[in-house]
Amino acid sequence: MVRRLCTGSGSTPWPGSASYALLNRDLRWETIKSKNIGLDYGLFNNQLTGSLNYFDNITDGLLITKEVPPSAGLNDPILNVGKISNKGLELETNYKFSRNDWNFDLGGAFSLLRNRVISLANQNQILYGAGLRYGIDHIPTQTKVGKEIGAFYLYEANGLFQTDAEAANYKNASGDLLQPNAKAGDVRFKDTNGDGVINEADKTYQGSGFARFEYSLNFAVNYKNFDLSLFWQGVGGNKIYNGNRFELEGMDAGRNFLTTTLNAWTPQNTQTDMPRAVLGDPNRNARESTRFLENGAYLRLKLVQLGYTLPASLLQKMKITRLRVYLSGQNLVTFTKYSGLDPEIGTFSALDTGVDRMMYPQNKRLLAGLQLTF
Repeated sequence: MVRRLCTGSGSTPWPGSASYALLNRDLRWETIKSKNIGLDYGLFNNQLTGSLNYFDNITDGLLITKEVPPSAGLNDPILNVGKISNKGLELETNYKFSRNDWNFDLGGAFSLLRNRVISLANQNQILYGAGLRYGIDHIPTQTKVGKEIGAFYLYEANGLFQTDAEAANYKNASGDLLQPNAKAGDVRFKDTNGDGVINEADKTYQGSGFARFEYSLNFAVNYKNFDLSLFWQGVGGNKIYNGNRFELEGMDAGRNFLTTTLNAWTPQNTQTDMPRAVLGDPNRNARESTRFLENGAYLRLKLVQLGYTLPASLLQKMKITRLRVYLSGQNLVTFTKYSGLDPEIGTFSALDTGVDRMMYPQNKRLLAGLQLTF
């Protein structure tokens, strides 16, 4: 990158250059070793078909983009990081049958997945995610040997202090306050390792953004000239760190927040899990904790389509072979306990798997169309 520099009394521009990227001479392609054992089956004259597959994949030299602080003045470098295991089971099945003028096609798929970090540069290395906001220490994910990439390591929130006396009595064995800045309405955090201090060492493994299982269901039926199809898709066993709530329910600064914060704790409103609103957040109620961690499971109707094919007798005079009109909808219904806009979040980096950082939600769509064949 070339910059113009001004120097001397006449401010004469001198051409100059500055480095904006680090060269990684050890960068290489990822390598994957894959083991698969599969079984395909067909029964009842192939009315029932499907497959069962077990896989065990080892990725060596996983490519990730490592985010660096803006103060470094460099682009985020790409690195080869450790060895990763992905193993699991996949099952697919499909059943077709007919009854008079009815034709049915039922299918489904189910998969189990376990992601695990086998090795990093050394056994005790920790790779941190990018965090939720520059300039503030709020990093909910860590990558360690033995757990998933970008697993959640968080402080454990344990309710709210209901009185100042209760906060003042939250002490360690030596009589020192565990949360010296806490007052009534603040979040109580656990001293999980029992060392008498609440700090980074008290963060515990709280799950992962990787779904333990995924599944889908499809249903299609034809009756004479009418057809109907539905496709459902879902995941389970995963967590989502709701970064939107951290930004919009954190109450750590003097700005606008979600209307849910109107239910913040007050001496008159104690039956709530929303901490008190206090400028500056002296107790760090908005620190990375289980307060913002949610169940990421969902079941979604991805597609529904209803169609009608005009009888061939009506199309012969117009020399049309086939004419079908249809109405379809996408992402119409979602069943989930996740409070964010959409549980089907993407990811910026493998190190931040399952972190919702203002992701744009899936659109609901209604479409009408026709298919014409001459």
